[in-house]
Amino acid sequence: MLPNVNELRQRLMDLDATIAHHEGIVEGLKQDRDIVFSQLSASVSYPILMLPNEITAEIFKWCYVSGLRLAPSTAPMLLTRICHAWRELAFSIPALWHKIDEVELTDPVDDADFIATWFSRAGALPLSLGMIYPEHLESHHLQSLLHCHAQRWQSLDVAAHVDTLLELDNSKPFPGLVELSLASLGQHEQDLSQVEAFRHTPSLRRLSIDSLPPSLLDLPWTQLTKTTFRFISIAECLSFLRLATSLSEFYRTGIPEDEEGDVESVIGRAPFCHDSLDSLLVSVSSGAESILHFLTVPRLKTLELQGGWETCTQLDTGRLAVPFFSRTCSTLLSLKFPMPPSLPVHWFQLLPNLTTLELVYPAEPLSVVGAIRALNRGTTPDLLPKLRGLVISRCGSNRVDKDLLEVLESRCDAGDVQHGRLESFSLFWPQSEIFDDGVFRLPLLNVGRLRRLAARGMRIHIGTSTQNSFY
Repeated sequence: MLPNVNELRQRLMDLDATIAHHEGIVEGLKQDRDIVFSQLSASVSYPILMLPNEITAEIFKWCYVSGLRLAPSTAPMLLTRICHAWRELAFSIPALWHKIDEVELTDPVDDADFIATWFSRAGALPLSLGMIYPEHLESHHLQSLLHCHAQRWQSLDVAAHVDTLLELDNSKPFPGLVELSLASLGQHEQDLSQVEAFRHTPSLRRLSIDSLPPSLLDLPWTQLTKTTFRFISIAECLSFLRLATSLSEFYRTGIPEDEEGDVESVIGRAPFCHDSLDSLLVSVSSGAESILHFLTVPRLKTLELQGGWETCTQLDTGRLAVPFFSRTCSTLLSLKFPMPPSLPVHWFQLLPNLTTLELVYPAEPLSVVGAIRALNRGTTPDLLPKLRGLVISRCGSNRVDKDLLEVLESRCDAGDVQHGRLESFSLFWPQSEIFDDGVFRLPLLNVGRLRRLAARGMRIHIGTSTQNSFY
């Protein structure tokens, strides 16, 4: 007897349901297999993808190179091109997008859109922008860009023609601006009105100007704490220092072309006393051209001299430095300067509290001069009695001279209150390829004596500024 048609149909439906059920199980197992395979592949081939996003984000913050941030081949842009996960993570990290360095503007509309898109990923962080603004672009585009983010600027670095800066208005305050850098592109007239765009900057503390006289700026001078001037005349510097009464750091490099005439205008002035400066960097090419002639800094702690000291005669260096040290440097703790042909021992006699001395050599083999021998405590026990750190930088040799070793050994012993011990010695090579084969080598002739000094507690660094080859 044949089965009932209804029974057959029911049986067929049951089988189809069972098949569908098992197919669903198989499909789920396949999906689970794919997930496990993907996780296994990632953990085996790309372990970094297994890191928590918080750790990866911290790594990302250390990846970018300042000044190249907009290049597709450098971070943060490079991080967005590795994989989808990294792209999404990089875009979600505000700290990667709150700063733009050294962008040269070309098209006002496109550039403004690009900068707005970049900063839109910065969340609520303060913004920093460095840009070159060509002369052919109209000033109102620059003004629009600055005003668009006026409330959020923390740092601005603008290189533009002085006429462009003069056309900016001061209708917008910059309440959070802490650091301002201005550079003048091209020549400018002597008699110009003031740049007023940054007048309302209540948080401004650090100022850098390049080839733009400070007399052309209308800024809150009394609140500044750090300035860097490039190619600014002595007269302009002195006028500025009289206004910047809270300044603690002042750096002046580069000599304007008209410096000779400028010196004549201030040569009769008595030295100006600045009570708050504790760090000073100046660039000189001869005694007559140095601001040191016209400055007294009774609280100075750090002094760095740059420029043409290597070519100065002993008479020039003495005429320039000795009066300044006599007026100023009983408080000086750190001194860095290029090595002149004859290192002036009498300078050191004026610096009883100096704790760190750095001598910058030309990139040639080290030749120990008489003044270094004078640091030997066995012969001159009272010279630089509190010296704790000695640095020789840009030295084109890895060899530590016998006389220099004797200086180090004489100062390694623990001293009394008046005569401290030398705690560190550094010999910095100018570059890693200082030897023909590019291999770091220690001075084998005296490495044993150096290691004995290290065993007695002296910190020793021999190599580049970033790599110590002494062990």
